Amino acid sequence: METEIGGAPRATDEPSQPAGGWRHVAIHVGVLVLFGALAVAMTWPLATDLSHTLLSWGDPVFQAWTMAWDVHAWRTDPLRVFDANIFYPYRNTLAFADHLFGQAALVAPVLLATGNVILADNLAVLLALALSGFAMYLLVVDLTGSRLAGVVAGVAYAYLPARMAHLEHLNLLSAQWLPLAVLTARRALRGNSFRWAVALGAVIVAQGLFGVYYLMFLVPLLGFVVGSYLLWHPTRASLIATAKIAAAGLVATLVLLPTLLPYLEVNTELSIQRTMGEVVKWSAQASDYLAVHPYNRLYGGLLSERFHRHLEQDLFPGVLLVVLGLIGLAYRRLGWERWMLLIVVVGSLVLSFGPEAEFGGRSVPLPYRLVYELVPGFKAVRVPARLGGLLAPVGLAALAGLGVALIQQRLGMLAGSEVRRHLVTATLAGILAVGILAEGAMAWPLPDPLPATAAEARRADYDWLAEHRVPALELPMGEGLIASAWPNFWSTFHWAPLVNGYSSFAPPAYYPLRDAMRDFPSRETIRLLQGIGVRAVLYHADTATTAERDALLRRVEDFPELQVELAAPPDYVITVAPDPWLWELAEAVPDGAAVDLPQLDADPIALGLLGAILQRNGHTVYGQGTVEYWTPPPAPPGTCYAVLPRDTAPDAAGYPGASAVASREGLTLYRAAGCAE
Repeated sequence: METEIGGAPRATDEPSQPAGGWRHVAIHVGVLVLFGALAVAMTWPLATDLSHTLLSWGDPVFQAWTMAWDVHAWRTDPLRVFDANIFYPYRNTLAFADHLFGQAALVAPVLLATGNVILADNLAVLLALALSGFAMYLLVVDLTGSRLAGVVAGVAYAYLPARMAHLEHLNLLSAQWLPLAVLTARRALRGNSFRWAVALGAVIVAQGLFGVYYLMFLVPLLGFVVGSYLLWHPTRASLIATAKIAAAGLVATLVLLPTLLPYLEVNTELSIQRTMGEVVKWSAQASDYLAVHPYNRLYGGLLSERFHRHLEQDLFPGVLLVVLGLIGLAYRRLGWERWMLLIVVVGSLVLSFGPEAEFGGRSVPLPYRLVYELVPGFKAVRVPARLGGLLAPVGLAALAGLGVALIQQRLGMLAGSEVRRHLVTATLAGILAVGILAEGAMAWPLPDPLPATAAEARRADYDWLAEHRVPALELPMGEGLIASAWPNFWSTFHWAPLVNGYSSFAPPAYYPLRDAMRDFPSRETIRLLQGIGVRAVLYHADTATTAERDALLRRVEDFPELQVELAAPPDYVITVAPDPWLWELAEAVPDGAAVDLPQLDADPIALGLLGAILQRNGHTVYGQGTVEYWTPPPAPPGTCYAVLPRDTAPDAAGYPGASAVASREGLTLYRAAGCAE
């Protein structure tokens, strides 16, 4: 609604809204159901077998495990939910990726009622798409009062080609809190409202529970919203409203602190962060905004062949979305909001190009470098391009909603009767929505069905492990950049601690240990497994080789520490005699004492795993050397305990006069001279 002030049009605080009450709620529910139906249609044929078929055998397998672990841990030991059962003996292993607490809570009834993690993951995907579209619908209705504009904008936001390229990534599909953050922040700023500032704080908390990745995206998003408002309204009231928002953000962060501290601990203990070179590699190029995933039905054959580099850099937003967004800039019923939305788009695009750009053969720093250095958590962000593909659409889809509302107004003036006006505008909105859906539609090939329960799997080895719940290793271990997700998935049948794992990060000793385990069984591999407390090896043999000809099974007979406990070809359970010598070394260190590993390179696997056990027991670990990407900080003066290879004199390692406390399997724990016992 506009009012005339001094002859110039000026937007009032709120646009005219549709009728409230139960009718208002019923319409919203109907729209939500519509978005749910669209989610089913846009992921078809997934809905034909939600209980046994995942979108792929990659990240969806991992995400199904993540939500199942969350619910399992909440029921059994909620205070240790971050100590997931993968990557044993490392701690906080859930914090190697998004914890998905919010998504797990949504599908917890399904998990508790059926135990079907595949069904739970598929329902979470459908809910994520539906809720993302619905959230953008709410934002645009709040801005324009037009439900049709809201529906079109919601469709554009939920099903843009860049998002559909990430159908495998549940945390990136769960994008509903970003538009709601804009909605609540706008309300808090425009009305200097404490109530809406509290609502924004609730949105921040919800985003933190649904995904840490998008929680970091909220920092630049809210910066764009608040910054643009202050630029347009440099008043005392604006500063007070900003202070309320800052206070709400601080309180929300404190509420989220228990879920954020494990990520900080992982970053501190293992130095998990993305290098500048890695960030540059995954930054956007201008041509990426014409790139689509090869599975895109409409543009895959045209744009993919020419511009596609990787799905992370498939950033094409769709022609209709851009056109409607440009039209939306002419929506004069709103003042600063349309320019704020443009700033969200442009600012996100600039950040997507990463920390530097080449101009005239010279490297020029870009604003992302400041974000990388100053914003907590951004050093763990691998793909700046996602800011352009997934954050910029928050502004672009909302602008598209303004564009639809503007077209709706103009057509309404020309249509004549009210019935005809509604018919014309609804038809146009339907055409636009169908066109946008066509631009985002994917021909996604589904893999073969999976067993969803232990009864369906009929796996004697997992039944054995479910009964004994001992730390275990599965062989062969997965190959590739990040190990196979299958041990994660199968562990939902037994929940035993596993050395295996799959996540956004792998702990530093994991790949060296995986490489060493190709020689299992050998004296060295048995030494390592006993040291960390592994009691069982689940061996999945090649079905083309008989047990008599299987080299691994034949070698087991050479080691008295090993015994074939269960033979259910091609699956075997090989038990390992207990000798947790690495744990015993760690337990010889007094509670809370720091430990130095000054010769980490001398035995990187054993010392790297010892470091994990020490950290799990609450010790600070220092050292010299590197295991994969882990380079612990050097020990400060006064460090009392150090672990050295047995043939290394403590004097040579900087601990003259140190006394031996414990010694096992070639490693000795020393106490520095002058330190009390």
